Amino acid sequence: MKPLRTFFTLLPVLAVLCAAEPGDLTRWKEDFSDEASFSKHWSSYGFLAAGIDAKNPLGKPVGGKDSRPEWWQVVDGALRGQNFPEEKHGSGISRNATGKDVRLSCRFKIPPGGMTAIGIRGPNPILERVFNVVGLHIRQDGVTATDNDVLHPKGSPEAAELKKKGVWNRRFYYAKSEKVAIAPDVWHDLVAEVRGKELTVFIDAKQVLQYTTLSGDAPKTSIGFGVGGNGKTVLATWYDDVRFEPLEK
Repeated sequence: MKPLRTFFTLLPVLAVLCAAEPGDLTRWKEDFSDEASFSKHWSSYGFLAAGIDAKNPLGKPVGGKDSRPEWWQVVDGALRGQNFPEEKHGSGISRNATGKDVRLSCRFKIPPGGMTAIGIRGPNPILERVFNVVGLHIRQDGVTATDNDVLHPKGSPEAAELKKKGVWNRRFYYAKSEKVAIAPDVWHDLVAEVRGKELTVFIDAKQVLQYTTLSGDAPKTSIGFGVGGNGKTVLATWYDDVRFEPLEK
């Protein structure tokens, strides 16, 4: 399966641009009916195509007020994320959250050829930095759990060389996929539960995937949504009725 351009494939620095206002981070919900609340709690980020150069092959990384407003907007009481063909990497949006065993639920809608990308972040012990500890991609033909490991063993000469160059010792990969028919341009219900390292995913009240993550038992610090495109046209992915809560013991 070829990766679409999403905000999970290469994101070494943008997590620091996603700070949201404090509040009850262990249990919250968002229906995008209040734009002031949306602006307070959510922060977008991405790569500007105008900033593509040798140092930034994906484009200039930006976040918060420097993001393109077209990337993420509240439209008719729902969150719309757009992927633009001139950009090398899709944008993302994040909200702070706190917990260990957690449930993330929402409604989502993808266009034909598009994708939903979901991440739950925390201090990743393998990567030794705050990043995704749970990742999920949803396309028309299925659901995929993504994960992150080191590219070279820690302490190896190759890892030392990457560190010397300031390059991240990280390997992103598709860990487990399940074939599921996801109708485009239709709202679907999603529930992702993380208990210890176990990720269980439900779509429209049906369990569709279970995967043992590498670092899913890490404390959670935020959740994020992303978009994927086809490199040819503007595609919009939609989210609504987001809820984050602890799992009962």
